[in-house]
This record gives sequence, C-alpha cells and structure tokens, in this order.
Amino acid sequence: MEQLQGRTAVVTGGASGMGRAFCERFGRAGMKVVVADVEQGALDTAVADLRAAGVEVVGVRCDVGRPEDHEKVLAAALDAFDRVNVVCLNAGVGGGNGRMWTLGLEDWTWTLDVNLWGVIHGIRTFVPHLLTHGDGHVVTTASIAGHVSSPFGAPYNVSKHGVATLAEGLYQELQREPSTIGVTCLCPGFVATNILDSARNRPGGRPQRRSSGSDGGSPGAERGGARFAEIARRMIDNGKPPAEVADLVHDAILANQFWLFTDEVWDEPIARRHREIEERTAPSGPAPRKG
Repeated sequence: MEQLQGRTAVVTGGASGMGRAFCERFGRAGMKVVVADVEQGALDTAVADLRAAGVEVVGVRCDVGRPEDHEKVLAAALDAFDRVNVVCLNAGVGGGNGRMWTLGLEDWTWTLDVNLWGVIHGIRTFVPHLLTHGDGHVVTTASIAGHVSSPFGAPYNVSKHGVATLAEGLYQELQREPSTIGVTCLCPGFVATNILDSARNRPGGRPQRRSSGSDGGSPGAERGGARFAEIARRMIDNGKPPAEVADLVHDAILANQFWLFTDEVWDEPIARRHREIEERTAPSGPAPRKG
C-alpha cells in the first residue's frame, strides 16, 4: 500500500498492548480504526481515548475464537466506513504453561482458539472482502515462538508456528490469484504487554494443573517450569515498548514487507535452529547465546 491516510484498519486484540498501540499509530496516520476486543471495559476505554485524539473509530466486542464475531466486526466496519483495507489479526493469549503432558485440554483449546483459530477465522472473513477491491494488507501476529520452541509453553509455541505458516501460505496463494493484497507476518520478541495476565479473559478462569504425583512428573520439573515463567515475566516487563512495534508495523505495511522481526537478538537462535534441521541434530533451545 502506498499510503494509509483515509484507509480503514481493523485490529483484533486492539484494546490493550500491541493492538492498542497499532490503533493509536494508525490513527496518527489518518486512518479510520475498528477496535475489536473481548474485554469490554478496555474496549470502551480505548475507543474513548482514540476518539478524544480525533480518530474516527468504532469498537466491537469480539471473541476471535468465534467465526460469527469476525463477521460482526466486518459488518460494523462496512456500516461505519464502507471498506476495510488493513486487517491486523493480532489478538493473542499466553496460553497454558507447564509440562505439555500435564496441561488440560482446556489449556490447549483456549490457546489455539484465540491464537490460531482467531487468525484462521479472520483470514476467512476479511480476505474475501479485500479481494473485492484489491487495496489491502493483512498483518498476522505470530512470534519468535513461531520459529524457535521453548520448553513449558507448548500450546503457545504450536499456535505461533501455525500462524507463521498460515501467513506464508496466504502470501503465496494471494500471489497466485494474482492479487495486490500485501501480507506481513509480525514476529515479536519480548514486548512490554500484559499477555502473561491474559487468563483474566479466559472462560472459566485458570484450571488447576494435575499434580506431579498423578502424571509422573518430578518436583524438579515443576521448579523448572516456575523458573521459566519468572524469567518470561521479567523479560516481558523489560521488553520493547508496544509503540515501537506499532511504528515497525506501520512502516512494514507501506513497504509491503513480509517478515517483520522486532529484535535482532533472536537472529542467531533462529539460524541455529535452521542449521540443526539441516544437520538433523537435536534442538538446543531458543535462548540467545552470550557473546
């Protein structure tokens, strides 16, 4: 896309974190914004703040795991602004953490419904509309976890690997249409958001883990998982500001850039994983190595 001014953007998960920053950045670029979020209070606040800043905006409560909610967002966007141009399929949750064989089906279902099916539903809903006019761009929020896999976060890792391959497939299929619609696969590292507190919006709350005695795990593994969670929270709390990621997304859309990584520190772990695949060696883990 050559310019964003006057165009319309839809952002799922748009009431907080990176999504909120995307909405603000698009508003400053002169775009009309549709904020979609499952958290009604945060949604109302985001819409009010954007409107106070002079942005043309509507808000729609949306559970991205429900395909009918995506249809509701599209209908609201068309009713308010006639056309959608930029679609940021950004809503995400941290998911269930722990040894994968101890996680309940609820952990897997919740994480995949939001992180993976939320993108699938969004593609099925919005891409046909974009194809009707050809002036559009899709941004999928994957993660560094879509390229390297850490322990104790299998549902999240699986979902983000899925989003990365969805974006690749979408790009290739649009090229074969042919279509002028662009695709960007955003793969953030650690960003200062509240994603680790996403269970606040989880249906039924956070279920209890099965005890180590019943699943054959060890106390040491439990401590390892807890330690990993502590490190993740510290890294996120000190992560990149969402506004900086929003600037990168804005620029990537204008440049029609496919891969968008926020942190060069992850280049070596990603390259290492690719070497391990090529050499048929076991995975060494995702952590960046100190020089």
